[in-house]
Amino acid sequence: MFFIMKHSITLFFILFFSAASFAQTENDSMFAIPRHQVGISVNKFIKSVFASDDNAMIINYRYSGKNKWSYRTGFDFKNDDSEGGYTQVAFKLGMDRNLKRYRRWNFYYGADYFFRYSNYKNINKPQYDNGLGIFLGVQYFISPHFSISTEPMLYYKSVYVIDRSTFVKDNKSRWSETGFGRIGFIELNFHF
Repeated sequence: MFFIMKHSITLFFILFFSAASFAQTENDSMFAIPRHQVGISVNKFIKSVFASDDNAMIINYRYSGKNKWSYRTGFDFKNDDSEGGYTQVAFKLGMDRNLKRYRRWNFYYGADYFFRYSNYKNINKPQYDNGLGIFLGVQYFISPHFSISTEPMLYYKSVYVIDRSTFVKDNKSRWSETGFGRIGFIELNFHF
């Protein structure tokens, strides 16, 4: 585990300093950034090859305005009908800003607010996660309409759980989590 975390942190810093060095060069991108981007998380479909975490959404949308700022949203849904099943619904809202375009590469940074609701049927404990994450994105354009990207993030989230299976008066608990998320997260994007 330490080995994986060490390499993930190293990769994050390499990407960060690469973006900073490209930010000093002249703009010579091959084509303009399209206004609309729809992304699908590869990690959610091929779990045995790519890592994933709860901070990643399965479907993402990004709108790029005329300036360097983009507005983004994402959605995730899971439902398991088995005896010990669960339901999860999540969404995110955020903004990002382009650092630099260099040929087929796009470097950007931003922040996302995310919310996740989880309810496990067998334990009757709904869980509410609210969080904020800052990220550095690296995107490679395969063609004007297709790209692949990754966005390692540093996040903080507050978790609130209500235990409805007990008669104890104080049946609510709250804690917070901080960490690196979406390390190794890969997204395939379609632009139009």
